[in-house]
Formats: sequence, structure tokens, C-alpha cells
Amino acid sequence: MHVLHRGIKQLNNFLPHTNHWLILVASVPVSLSTGTLFVYSVYGTQLAERCQLDASQTANLNISATIGTAFGSVLGGLVTDIYGTQIPMLISCFSISLGYAWVYAQYLKGPDSSVLQLLSAMFLVGIGSVAGYFSSIKAVTINFPNFKGTAQSITIASFAISSLLFSYIATHTFHGDVGQFLHFLSIACGLSIFIGFIFIRVDGHIDAIHHQHEIEESRSTPLETDALLSETPSVGDETEVEDETKFQPSDLKHLGLKESFLHPTFWYHYLIFAIVQGLGQMYIYSVGFVLKAVHYYYTNVLVETTGPIPSLNSLQALHVSIIAIASFIGRLSSGPQSDYLVHKLHSQRHWVLILGLGLMLTGHLLNSVKIDSISTDLNTVNIYLSVVSALIGYAYGFSFTSYPAIISDLFDMRNYSFIWGAMYTATTFGLTVMTKIFGFIYDTNSDHWDDAAHDYVCAKGSGCYNTTFEITSGLSVFAIILILGYIYERNSRPKRVETAQIA
Repeated sequence: MHVLHRGIKQLNNFLPHTNHWLILVASVPVSLSTGTLFVYSVYGTQLAERCQLDASQTANLNISATIGTAFGSVLGGLVTDIYGTQIPMLISCFSISLGYAWVYAQYLKGPDSSVLQLLSAMFLVGIGSVAGYFSSIKAVTINFPNFKGTAQSITIASFAISSLLFSYIATHTFHGDVGQFLHFLSIACGLSIFIGFIFIRVDGHIDAIHHQHEIEESRSTPLETDALLSETPSVGDETEVEDETKFQPSDLKHLGLKESFLHPTFWYHYLIFAIVQGLGQMYIYSVGFVLKAVHYYYTNVLVETTGPIPSLNSLQALHVSIIAIASFIGRLSSGPQSDYLVHKLHSQRHWVLILGLGLMLTGHLLNSVKIDSISTDLNTVNIYLSVVSALIGYAYGFSFTSYPAIISDLFDMRNYSFIWGAMYTATTFGLTVMTKIFGFIYDTNSDHWDDAAHDYVCAKGSGCYNTTFEITSGLSVFAIILILGYIYERNSRPKRVETAQIA
């Protein structure tokens, strides 16, 4: 790794000049390419059919990719903090390109494909989907210290809109040809992330240590050495420092990596983040089953819909698009609002989470309602569910985007990528628990035999899933209480300190 790092440093002498604006712009193609992880729904069905995979094997491909993201987030974060942003960009570039090329090769083999190789390929795609992405988030955070929420929102929103963009390309450019689309992903994603390698250049710990030795050799003062080791821009950063030290636990900023992971604040936020991610991603992954249950009920049981009946596929495509667009808007609007809270209202970013979870709670409560009591027409119900998808999609994007800035407020930027990568592993736990709850309740209600499908299906409409959303609504309230408790504790701490000083 040291040899590769030194080689890259030599190569940088021949690369174009970069600055904070070019870093922000370059983070967009990186995010768009790494966001293709969620384009799996575009080719997953055809891949399963061609390679003759059953439902369990197909689900395992998603799990393998998720495990890859957890591994990549921790590995990429550690490498970013130590060696800077360029090596994680290369990891992401080659992993995602090789992963998609491997999936493409297995797709061409069809029935002769290897499930183990497909799992390995999706694991690589998972690694490539986070290593460079998280590296670019740290880069824009460091280069826009006073507006890091806004800068991060641009990068994170680009990740969210990726699925919609590449779905459009798959449909209108490749006309559903999955093989050619996978081949395109293997080339386009690697080239786009390589743009990040060229322009997103932020040093790591090892470079700061090197600079320190140079300063000591030139007999500089300790103050100059400390400035170089701080990884925080010193120009125009007075407001940011004042706001963060006033409203955040400043003692965390000086903790080492081990102490940060052992601190209760980390695990407190780990739990909150697991709930936030689980609430949003569970709905995103399960909305197809929600629509399937409703569509079956209104077309086979109730049969009172007036006008043309939309197909299940068209409903699913519509809601995927609604969620993607709403999440994109939520991510784009979250950063500026959190910056406004900090700089103008002199408050904490955690209030953004309260707003986001309030909207999330509304969406989950709406899904706990028995829809057939509202309308007997499928088209009217679809409008109702579209509002739910828009609310949850926006709330998920809005809440998620606030978290990288919150972590950078709380902990030392020297270890930011590794801490954020470790925090992101909470997604796996939150998503697993809530999807298991959804699946158990859905399967329990699937007691109606369908002659056409030759299988048991759920014919209860919203009764197939509304119990799940009653439970998740309670979890939303629980997360809101946790955040309010943290805000209260942070606001009351300075008072306790002042009282102790007076005494």
C-alpha cells in the first residue's frame, strides 16, 4: 500500500490542477456510478431467469452486495484516513468494473453460470459502491467546512438519482438488452470513478506526518506543525469552529479512534442510524410486495375498480420512480437546511433528523391504515400509495443526508471516513430486522391458494402488511424520542459546566 501511495504521489505531478470546486464537481460522476448498486432491480429478474436462479439464490445476490458495502465502507474509510482519497477511488474503480464485467460474463453463460461466481461478483460491486463514494464525501466535507451540509447533499443526492438515470439508459438506449447494459456498466462506471481519482485529491494521515517531518527539519514552530496535522482548512473556518464547539461535545473531537468507538455517543447514534436506515430501506425494498398485495386484492377479491386497471409492473415502475425522485429532492434539500440551522439559527443539525423522522412517521402511519375502507377503486388507492411513497422517499433521503455532517460535527476529521464507514454498517442490522418483520407478517397472511400462480398468496390487501407499519411507526416515535433526548442533553451540558464552575 505504501508503494502504491508513493507511486500515486509521483503521478499527481502530471495530473491537472484541482481545487475545492473541481472536487465537488468530480464527486457527482463518482456518486452516479457508485449508485448503480440500486439498479439491480433493472436487470435482476432477467439475470435470474437466464441463469436459472431460484428466489432464494436471487435474494442471496442482494445480501452478498450488502455485505460488500459493509466491508467496503470500513476498508475504504480506513484507507482514506491513512492514505487519502485516491487509493479508495482506485479500489472503487476496479472493484465495480470487475464486478459488473464478471456478472456480464456469467449472464452470457446462462444456465452454465456459477452461483458462487455471481455472489463474488456482486460482493465486488458492493465494495466498489461505497469505497470511492465515502471517500468523496470526506473530500467535500473538508473542502467546504462552513457549508459541508450543502456540499454533501450534492454528492449524496447524485448517488440517489443514479438508479433513475441508469434505468432510463437501460430502457431507452439498450431497449431492455440486459447483457449489453451490464457490459456498459462495467465500462462507464469505472471511467466515471476514475474522474474522481484525477480530481478528488485529499491527503491522509501519512501525508500529514510526512509534512510534519519536513517542518521539523526546517525548524518551524509547533503551532505550524499542529495546523498541518489538523486536516481542517484554516481559512474562513471561524464560524464553523464557533458553532460546533458551542453545540457539540467538543471532547469527542480530541478522542482517538479506539476511544471514539468506545464512547457511548457513537453507539447512541449507531442505534438511531440503524432505525433511520431500516425505516427507509425496508419500504424501498418491500414496496413491490405492498403493491402486489393491493393489486391482487382489488383485481381478484374486491373487483370494483372503475376505468382501466393498471398492471402490477406499471405500478411498481411508477413507485420506484417516485421514491427515487423524492429521495433525490430530500437529499438535495437536507444539507442547506442543516447549514441554516447551524449558522443562522445557532442550533444543532439533529433537528433535521426530527423533521425527517416526523415525515417518515407520517408515511408509515398512512401505510398502517386499511386502504379498502378509504376507497374501492384501485386508481384512487394508487394515488394514496403514491403520496406514501413520496413521503417516505423524501424523508429517507432528507434524514440520511444529515448524518455524514452530524458525524463530522461530533468526531475528529482525521478518522472521519473510518468512523462514518463503521457507522454505515448499522444499515445492515436495521434493514435486516425490519425486512424480517415485514416478511414474517406478509408470509403469515399469505394463506390464500391461487390456482393460476399455483402457490399461496396474500389476498387481504393492506391487511398483508399494515401490522408491519404499525410496528415501524412505533420505532419512528422511539427514534424521535432518542434524538430529542440527545438534543436536551447537549443543550443542558453547558449549564451544568457553568454551575460547577460557579460552585
